Order: sequence, then C-alpha cells, then structure tokens
Amino acid sequence: MLKTIAIILITVTLTSLYFVISRRRRTPKYQLSPDDLPDVGECLLKFAGMTKSAVHSGNHIQVYQNGALFPALIESIEAAKDTVHLETFVWDKGELEREFVELLCRKAKQGVKVRVLLDAIGSMDADKQQLQKMREGGVDLCIYCEVQWWNLRRFNHRTHRKILVVDGLEAFTFGHGIADQWRGNGEDKNHWRDTGVRIKGPAVFALQSVFMENWIEETTCIPTEGSCFPELHEEGEITAHVVSSAAGDAISGVGLLYSLAIASAKKSIYIQNPYFAPEKNVVELLGKMVKRGVEVHLMVPGKQTDNPFVRWAGCSLYRSLLESGVNIYEFQPTLLHQKIVIVDEQWTHVGSTNFDARSLALNEEVGVGILHKPIADQLIAAFYEDLERCTKIELHEWRKRPWYYRAFDKFAYMLRDQL
Repeated sequence: MLKTIAIILITVTLTSLYFVISRRRRTPKYQLSPDDLPDVGECLLKFAGMTKSAVHSGNHIQVYQNGALFPALIESIEAAKDTVHLETFVWDKGELEREFVELLCRKAKQGVKVRVLLDAIGSMDADKQQLQKMREGGVDLCIYCEVQWWNLRRFNHRTHRKILVVDGLEAFTFGHGIADQWRGNGEDKNHWRDTGVRIKGPAVFALQSVFMENWIEETTCIPTEGSCFPELHEEGEITAHVVSSAAGDAISGVGLLYSLAIASAKKSIYIQNPYFAPEKNVVELLGKMVKRGVEVHLMVPGKQTDNPFVRWAGCSLYRSLLESGVNIYEFQPTLLHQKIVIVDEQWTHVGSTNFDARSLALNEEVGVGILHKPIADQLIAAFYEDLERCTKIELHEWRKRPWYYRAFDKFAYMLRDQL
C-alpha cells in the first residue's frame, strides 16, 4: 500500500513539474535568407505582417535614459484626466514605490480610473501595506498569475511587459521596474542602466491593446471608457510598430522580429541586453551577418548582474560569437538592463524583451520598432558612451579560461529555459 502511494505521489510530482516547465512558445531555427530581404527601411511592412502587428506613421517619440524616465512617467500620470493603465513586472518596496502609490491614489480620488497590473513573481518584494493602500485608495489593482497549488500550470506564465498608457493618448514602454535601483544614472551597482521611450500618436493604440490583452485575461473585466481607444491624430513624423508575444502564441513574435531585423542588416547591428542566452541558431545568424560584411556589436553586463546564471549561460556562447567576428563588450559599473537592437543606423527596437529563452519562449513581452534615423543615432551615441565603461572580450584571452569555467558555463546554458 505504501509503495503504491509513493508511486502515485512521485508520478503526480513529476507530472506537475513537467507541466510547469514545459509551457513555452516555439523558437525554431528559421529558414531565413538575408539575400531575400531588402534594406531594413523597406522591411517594415514585412516585419509587421510576420509578427501580427501594424505600421503606424505620424508618431512623436522621445527617449529617456536611466532614472530620467520616472519624472516623465509621473508628469504623464499627473496630467491624466480619465484613465491610467500601468503594467509592469518588477515592483519593489522603497521610496519610488511610495511615490507611485501616493500619485496613483491621488489620481483615483480625482475620479481618474486607475488600473495597475503587477506580475505575481515580479512584485513579490512589494510592500504589502502599500498594495493595500492602493486598493483602499480606489486603484483597481490586479496581480497577474498569482501562484496557487491549483494553477501550477501557469507558474511560467509571467507578464514581463512594461507599459504605461494615459488617457489613450500617450504611452511609454521601457525596461525599468518600479524599484529604487532604477533611479540615478547607472553609475554604480545600486543604480541600474536602462532605457525607455514615450510615444504620442497612432502607435499608442497598439500599446493600449497589449495592456488590454493581459487585463481582460486576468480580470475578465472589459474597460469601456471612451479614453481607452480615442481617435488618434498624427503627432510627429516617426514611423513605428508595436510587437508583442503572449503565452498562447505558436511562436514568439518578438523572437521572430529579432531574427528578421538581424537578417535584414546591410551595415551594422548594435545589441544591448542584460540577459543574452539565446538558441544557438541566433549565434549562427549573427556570424552569418559578419561574413556578409555587417559589423555586429553586442553589449551585455559584466559581473554586476542580478542573475549570474544567465550570464554564465551566455558566456558559453562567447567563443563561437568571437570566432565568427562578433564584438562583445561587458558593461562594468552596474547591471546593464536596457533591451535595444539597432539595425543599419535606421531601425531601433526598445522594449521589455531579453535575449534569452525565458523572454523569447515563455514571458508576455512587448516592444516598439522605430524607423527614424535621429533616434537610431541618439541610441548609438548612448551605446558608445556606455562603451567607455565596458571591457572588450578578446578571443585570445577567452580561449585561456580554465576548463572548469567552460564546463560550468555549458551546464548553465543547459538550464537556460528556466533561468
């Protein structure tokens, strides 16, 4: 009898673990021919069509570096007249949390409909009293995919999206969390490096749609205020497209976009990402682009990281990348947290998506593709400013690493799906 019970318990446990860790989108090795792709500027409709998005012209977009994002978020919320929609992954206790709670409660008391969606895992370090204060202050607060024994199947179903939409008229997407480590200017290990953008114009419609997807999924409530989807007019001259990935997708929209954008490059690719441990086909694609004469620059965190296992997993790819001619730089002062791809000094992607298996195959993600050379130039200039605080990884030095480091990196890469 005891043996039978033990077998049942083991079976249930293993089955539960399988369901927990196996829920993922496909990240296949795409059959891409760079020769068949035109210049990135001519690829925008192709990018949008392949990723179930749309191209929006007539936008005004502003870039914010590091802690400069928060005054802009606060300014936008302060000006809200009807609705505030905020979705984020990290929400930690601290001074920034208190500022946002006070602001959101104040707007709710003014009659603004405030909806806040926080991921259950990303907000584990939130001050529970502050969350309760929001609820009591009139904020419609929802925790996304709370972990319960009966829904273990959704444990890996996390929203990693970072979105603020105000009155349906302007929106932000960014890499930041609502936590004190994002304040400052990326100057030391306690102040992280990050980038976000503010959008006014037709592309706001798409970011509002992405927020609605998760809000309705989790609450089953459908917002009906007129400001949710107002008529939007041109605010500038920038063309943009919003791309998202959701748990139920057959493949990762952002992952597909990354591959298409890289393959379309003719001159240069700049990547800044905090967690770089993609499938090996991405490494092969980057190497193929170098052979075609494209300069590839990859910037990742050095030892200052909040997830050393992902860094070690990424290190297992360095040798192949270096041998193929990819330039690799490790940012030293703090965690480099922005998620940026720049192709041919024309097209830029900014958003929430890391270059690892969790973001590409599991998480809910969002980002905005921007076709505008001045913004690309601005972000390339920021790249080279960051480069001054980097160490370049050299192939001849990397080959000298002890065998046990290499072995551990390979082990970490084997676990990349759950890091």
